Amino acid sequence: MAASAPLRSLEEEVTCSICLDYLRDPVTIDCGHVFCRSCTTDVRPVSGGRSVCPLCKKPFKKENIRPVWQLASLVENIERLKVDKGRQLGEAAREQQDTRLCERHQEKLHYYCEDDGKLLCVMCRESREHRPHSAILVEKAAQPHRKKLQDQRQCIVAEFEQGHQFLREREQHLLDQLAKLEQELTEGREKYKTRGVGELARLALVISELEGKAQQPAAELMQDTRDFLNRYPRKKFWIGKPIARVVKKKTGEFSDKLLSLQRGLREFQGKLLRDLEYKTVSVTLDPQSASGYLQLSEDWKCVTYSGLYQSAYLHPQQFDCEPGVLGSKGFTWGKVYWEVEVEREGWSEDEEEGDEEEEGEEEEEEEEAGYGDGYDDWETDEDEESLGDEEEEEEEEEEEVLESCMVGVARDSVKRKGDLSLRPEDGVWALRLSSAGIWANTSPEAELFPALRPRRVGIALDYEGGTVTFTNAESQELIYTFTATFTRRLLPFLWLKWPGTRLLLRP
Repeated sequence: MAASAPLRSLEEEVTCSICLDYLRDPVTIDCGHVFCRSCTTDVRPVSGGRSVCPLCKKPFKKENIRPVWQLASLVENIERLKVDKGRQLGEAAREQQDTRLCERHQEKLHYYCEDDGKLLCVMCRESREHRPHSAILVEKAAQPHRKKLQDQRQCIVAEFEQGHQFLREREQHLLDQLAKLEQELTEGREKYKTRGVGELARLALVISELEGKAQQPAAELMQDTRDFLNRYPRKKFWIGKPIARVVKKKTGEFSDKLLSLQRGLREFQGKLLRDLEYKTVSVTLDPQSASGYLQLSEDWKCVTYSGLYQSAYLHPQQFDCEPGVLGSKGFTWGKVYWEVEVEREGWSEDEEEGDEEEEGEEEEEEEEAGYGDGYDDWETDEDEESLGDEEEEEEEEEEEVLESCMVGVARDSVKRKGDLSLRPEDGVWALRLSSAGIWANTSPEAELFPALRPRRVGIALDYEGGTVTFTNAESQELIYTFTATFTRRLLPFLWLKWPGTRLLLRP
């Protein structure tokens, strides 16, 4: 419920200009301005060595900070008054909604004016304003809408039934193919086993006869040497393959089909959840919150990083040290979705496609050379010599991590002055992206390993459900989900310290 004008005026008087929240443990400084005690500790000293007031820029001594007990008591009373007033307004609204009375005549609403689209009581129906209009009973007016809702329900059920039927047919088709493949494998195994047993039996007979011949006297043995050579011709032992090449090929094709099914279902599930459960919203950035290190486009939907601080005036809502910016629109309920596109020099599609083709060629060469049989490669002396190079590359990657960007959501009361940790406990839920990888801003950071590097990150906020979900907006791959309890307004949040990179809000 919205607070009344006097209450809003009081709230503005007891709001801290730094954190934009109620004054907590209020203190006053030399110039007379009042802030939260914790906020004054975050005020950084200027080049002269003394801290300055964020509002009037006058220097002050931290040892002169004095508590204001009267304001602390006033804040407590205002919070209690706001809760009581909100409860009273909520109860009044529920009572009014239950009774459904005409605001003008305080009579029950029995009619619906088709010309004006309004609910009418008996007195409104007979008034000069609505007497010429076509008015019908509310129940009769609701019947076409009920029928429309029933039709829509039937359409939804029919559409999902068709989808279920299609999936059941595709499932049965793949299961039949899998059963046929299993049968071929079984038949090949039995054939291989039968022929191998027969070959072993033949060899055992030959060995037994040869051992008997070896026991004969020399004269008897030499009498039928020609017959011996004819009876035991030189024959190569049969060595068959347990799995035919055709079956191997079919197995590989089936694995490709399974991967395609998984990818298709993942994309379908992500798109369906986004379109049916979440409302896609168009968000813009708040220039008053943008750090002086950031440059915004004219439409406030694109942000770039500048190494030089370019803001002459420090706004109370502005990030000063951290290169961050908030969205201009906040959310306190519902399920909303938007996207952030990361435009980075060198992240072209052609390069990635070329890398994938090269990887595929390397895998084919390894299979032809006989290295794709599932065994791990053994370490060589060359690998040991390259350990030093790998350590240097790791150090370079750590340096690259310093140049990164963050996308996510933040509380409207998030601190914006001084060096900030930007963690969920501080009111920020975000992903950090860099050339070296992707991390969730947990404490400590959790490194993530998505299948594809996201160029466009989808952000799905479920306020009541207490989740912030990040996906690859192109492949619909789930990247990470934060779980929390939200009690304040949440705003889109961007943080950029990465030259040559742009962040764009979509749509």
